[in-house]
Amino acid sequence: MSPHLRSPFGLLAVSLLVSGCATTAVEPTASGARVADPDVLTQWTAKGRIALVTQGDGGSGSFVWQQRSERTELVMRGPLGAGGLRVITDGETLELADGAGQPLDGAAARAEFERRLGVALPIAELRYWMLGVPAPQTTGGPVEKPDGATVPGFIQRGWSVSYDTLGARSGWQLPARLSAANGAARIRIVIDDWVLPTP
Repeated sequence: MSPHLRSPFGLLAVSLLVSGCATTAVEPTASGARVADPDVLTQWTAKGRIALVTQGDGGSGSFVWQQRSERTELVMRGPLGAGGLRVITDGETLELADGAGQPLDGAAARAEFERRLGVALPIAELRYWMLGVPAPQTTGGPVEKPDGATVPGFIQRGWSVSYDTLGARSGWQLPARLSAANGAARIRIVIDDWVLPTP
């Protein structure tokens, strides 16, 4: 077994990633909350925990995600961030700084980010996935589990994205738990707190 998976963080990652990844289109909740509209929800902050397992290794940590229009600022702490990792992107460019503040940008930043996580994250799409919707123009379609059970979600860029828990916040339907899988790579995100503009 990988030393990462023997660690408490690795075990937490595995426990967070146990649930399935089947999907259908996201629908409004019974409470009447609306499916999130990224053209309206352009300013938000999400805080929570993230776990990742890839190629037999696993790790977990906490994160703070700030979205300001096209600008994403993601700060991760714990094993995934190796003590702290700050990522800034507009979907095209990428900047990276570690806990010591050492900056990287461009191809070097992307390579270091992928090296630390062990997988190439679709960062441009991920900001839409955080809101419970696919990124525009590149949706693959829904899938089902082998047993026929489904949960809200979709397939995009080879990733199967599913929402285990959705809730109403400020009139919007937003995820509390989501997961994404692409081959051997699995990501699990638990959102503990949403900060949204006042309606």
